[in-house]
Amino acid sequence: MWARETGRPWQSMIFLVLGATQLGVALGSRARPGSLDNPFLLVAVGAALCLQAAGVYLPPLRDLLGTEQLSLGDLVIACALSGLGHVVMRLQARLWPERQPRTGLDTRR
Repeated sequence: MWARETGRPWQSMIFLVLGATQLGVALGSRARPGSLDNPFLLVAVGAALCLQAAGVYLPPLRDLLGTEQLSLGDLVIACALSGLGHVVMRLQARLWPERQPRTGLDTRR
C-alpha cells in the first residue's frame, strides 16, 4: 500500500518481492549456513533471481509481464523486504529446532 500511495511502481515491486521472498524461504529452510551441501539449490535460486530481475529490467519481458523498471532506491527496498523470508526461516530454525522423525521401531524397551 505504501508503494502505491507514494506513486512507485508497486506492481513491479510486489512481483519482485514475492518471488524473491519465496527464494529466501527456500534458502532459509533447505540450505545449511556455511556449507555447500546443496549446490544445486544455490544454482536454482541464482537462476530464478536472474529471471525475476529480467522480468523487471528487460523491455520484452516488461511488456509481456506488465512490469515497470525499478529505480535503485525501489530495488534496495524490494531486496530488503525480500530478505525477510530468509531471516524468518533461520530464526525459526534456531528457536524451534526440528525434532528427529520417529520410526516405527522403538529401541528403548
